Amino acid sequence: MTVLIWVMEMLSNLREETKELHNDIEKDNIANKIMDNSISLEEYKLLLFQNYIAYKSAESEIDKFLPNYGTDKTDRLKQDLENLGLSNFDCELEFKCSNEAEAIGAAYVIEGSAMGGMLIGKEIKNCTSLSSLQDQYFFNGERSSMTGWNAYLKYLRSREFNEQEILTATKKAQETFLLFKEAFNYTLSSC
Repeated sequence: MTVLIWVMEMLSNLREETKELHNDIEKDNIANKIMDNSISLEEYKLLLFQNYIAYKSAESEIDKFLPNYGTDKTDRLKQDLENLGLSNFDCELEFKCSNEAEAIGAAYVIEGSAMGGMLIGKEIKNCTSLSSLQDQYFFNGERSSMTGWNAYLKYLRSREFNEQEILTATKKAQETFLLFKEAFNYTLSSC
């Protein structure tokens, strides 16, 4: 089987096996209030905080197993939170990757979020309650947000996957969506 077929099988499996979780988590997410322009500044702070604790937990684990994995989502979220006057937002969520396949599954969720984040970023300027915000680092609406996804795809194309690795990556992608679901239950006073 060629590498391209393995990559397509990996991505197809990840997409199909996480679709229901992804949709479930998206339907009740505060980010929807950005898309309909009804979000308040406090809700936006909460959205940034919830994303921060999820990304921080996942990114630090992915970094242990994927060579050259360099994402700055946690740093950009932290900068936005600090610019909004928040400084105590360190919560630890339990999340572990034990091998490269698990890191690939977790990275699928982390890097795959870029498209949605770009769309959300473009809509922020239409939210009256967020009009006083300076330029955002995380939800910035810029195409450069896709850099991590493109690097992820390039990495996938650099190797082959066996069935067990595909199953392991898929299970960890599902767990990563559940990590976000857990984070979306936190409040700013949870830490």
